[in-house]
Amino acid sequence: MDNTEALSMMLKGMDFDAEDLMRVVSALGEIKKKKDEKKEEEGNKFSVDKTFILGKDDCWIYRDNRTKAKWWYIKIYESRFRKTWSKSLKTTNKTVAIALAEEMYADRRGRLSVGARPVSITSRELVKMYENERRKEITDLQQMGITPTSFDRLCGQIQHWINYTKMCGHYNTKIENIPRELGVQFAHYIQNLKKTNDFKKPRRSNQTTNHIVCAVKKMYKFANDLNYITKSEIPNFKYLKVGRETAPKRDILTKEEKEKITRWIQYKYCNEKGITRKEQIKRRIFQQYWTMSHLMGTRPIEIIKMKWCDISINQKDDEFGKKFNRVIHIPSENSKTGKSRDIVAPIADNLKILKKWYKQKPFELDPQPNHYIFPKLTLTDIKNNIPTTRVALEKRLKAVMKGSEEDGVWDSQGRRIQLYQSRHWHITDAIMRDVPIYDIALNCGTSDTYINQTYSHVTTKMRSSVITKNQGAHSMKEETKKKILEASR
Repeated sequence: MDNTEALSMMLKGMDFDAEDLMRVVSALGEIKKKKDEKKEEEGNKFSVDKTFILGKDDCWIYRDNRTKAKWWYIKIYESRFRKTWSKSLKTTNKTVAIALAEEMYADRRGRLSVGARPVSITSRELVKMYENERRKEITDLQQMGITPTSFDRLCGQIQHWINYTKMCGHYNTKIENIPRELGVQFAHYIQNLKKTNDFKKPRRSNQTTNHIVCAVKKMYKFANDLNYITKSEIPNFKYLKVGRETAPKRDILTKEEKEKITRWIQYKYCNEKGITRKEQIKRRIFQQYWTMSHLMGTRPIEIIKMKWCDISINQKDDEFGKKFNRVIHIPSENSKTGKSRDIVAPIADNLKILKKWYKQKPFELDPQPNHYIFPKLTLTDIKNNIPTTRVALEKRLKAVMKGSEEDGVWDSQGRRIQLYQSRHWHITDAIMRDVPIYDIALNCGTSDTYINQTYSHVTTKMRSSVITKNQGAHSMKEETKKKILEASR
């Protein structure tokens, strides 16, 4: 049975004739036509003159009826992300709009084909995204993320790139459109900048400049990992050449200068007239910090986070050693390398003196095992067991260096002594005392290779008498030496 016979039988059963059927079909046709017209009218309410580009069904242009100028817009459907992207072409000319749309379509499809995101960002947007990402990693543990101090330094480093691109006229340029050759001169731009925080060293060293370049390169690697840019679009950064010299970058004191400054702190700085009792105790505590830091050779953060429970007596020492030596445990969370270690130093007397000063007014603190050895010296913070800060110690050290030099105790000769100096001094002094480099490395939490490369040559001129022993004139008899010296006077 075909459809015609079925329809005829159905009409007979419903008592319909052919005229009734024609009226029903006609009415349905009018309803459908009105629906289609309404749908088309609604569809064209905001967009008109829809035109497909390059014969593609995923890219077209249209005019927006909501605007007075009736500008042309481009719309691209990106099946990979299941999203539609549109942008104003800012023209009322259809021919120009088609040309612009073809260029945009080719560019976006080309980036999608190599795995890049279709959305472009500028350098300043990249910096903001990178800072937000690294901010999630902020921690007080050096080996577990980035410390607040290091984060602040990083923000300053990558800000140089924003300033550089702005100077080169690419402040609002998308990162994929920044010329690659722009990165070649970035290091020279950094090196030529004047420093505002250190007038003694107004220019950055090559190594410091390379650190800034490295920070910016890591930021672009972050952008590449998120597919905002391809490897072929990353600027071609160049590093500056760095010499093979591995001497300590910080200035250090000689043994004689250190001893003179120690005596000045003890007899002049701590007994200065006109200071309060509280300030006098603060100076006495800093005196112990000064001595202990040179005896232990720890990094500043390690001694700042040191607690009384980290100190113990080595039971394998003899009676003399048990009286003067102490074992200091550096936990992994305080160590730069992320590895815990035990160091030995003759600081027993210094710890006794510290306890004596803490118990006096106005602090009146009885140190407990969980207390920091060097707390913040305010009445509230010392009670709340808050450790001192590097800034506080640096300010105190700067005042000591300046005061002792003004009193003629030593001559800085342009040197700038910082907290880390005590670690350099400790290692150099240990080498001078013929302590095996392997033992120094274990005690200081570094490698013997690093000490060999960095510190050994520092002591060469200090050990000239040992190096030249029995060489040339030194091989003469003592009587002959005395005659030569007397003749030269």
